[in-house]
Amino acid sequence: MARHWMIVAVAVMALLAGAHSTMAGGVVIVSRTGVQAFKGAEAGFMQAAYSVQLPGFNPKVVELDGTAADDAALAALKAENPDVVFAVGSYAAKKVRQVLPTVWIVYGMVYYPEVEGLTGDPRMVGIDSLGPPKGLASLVKPMSRNKSLVVLHSQSIMASVSSLVSALNSAGFDAQSKAVASPGDLQGAFQAVKDQFKILLLLPDPLTANPDAMRYLISQCVDAKILPVALTESMVASGALCAVTFQPESVGSHAAKVVQQILAGKPPQDRLVEPTSFTTVINKGTASALKINISKVNAEITYE
Repeated sequence: MARHWMIVAVAVMALLAGAHSTMAGGVVIVSRTGVQAFKGAEAGFMQAAYSVQLPGFNPKVVELDGTAADDAALAALKAENPDVVFAVGSYAAKKVRQVLPTVWIVYGMVYYPEVEGLTGDPRMVGIDSLGPPKGLASLVKPMSRNKSLVVLHSQSIMASVSSLVSALNSAGFDAQSKAVASPGDLQGAFQAVKDQFKILLLLPDPLTANPDAMRYLISQCVDAKILPVALTESMVASGALCAVTFQPESVGSHAAKVVQQILAGKPPQDRLVEPTSFTTVINKGTASALKINISKVNAEITYE
């Protein structure tokens, strides 16, 4: 997959390099280095930018690495004075805003924009990077008639969980959330909710980043016949039963379309917008442990 992204990115850069104007303005990508998924978002944006012929698009990515070298890169970006920036990740979005306080920023690959303080900026539009709750409801439907769902999450993402729970309820779940202070409190938190809910939503946060905590959650869900579901592919790779995801390429592709709207003087009314397509993922091993027949589940990607 990584090789595919690099081939696409290089090909699109070659196609667009000759069309880039040296004049100020136009569209620029700014990204944080070292995150493989960000490459997919960059490549998706480049492909779509070429397809819709974004005016003044510079296919060379401004890369930030979190060191003092970022100052020079951001100074050069400020001198270029772009019309719109596609920022990949929260670090890039925040750094661009510091040097370009009024430029339009479209950002992607940010799971919790409320936590990052990005949703209050009137000249920022985010592309949702957690999968859609409506898609999750459709995926789970053949596996469970009971829609009682709990989100166990770390306290660090509380600012984003309330809106997520509202979206889950709008999608047809009977959803609630429970904050967990630390992985050490996880056992007690799970035991307190396991008899009330039949679905557990796992989110990418400091709680699930702990491998022992993740293994505990999956094993306990299997024992209690609770479906551990997710909104990112990485959670399924770590043992969650299934997920609906917005792939990085889709996030980047949709970002380019939003940039096109902004350049046309018609920015979206919403500060967060969803890509038009999502991907379904399932973990065959977890499904087997839960005695779920995956032939009834519409999954595009399967983990063994």
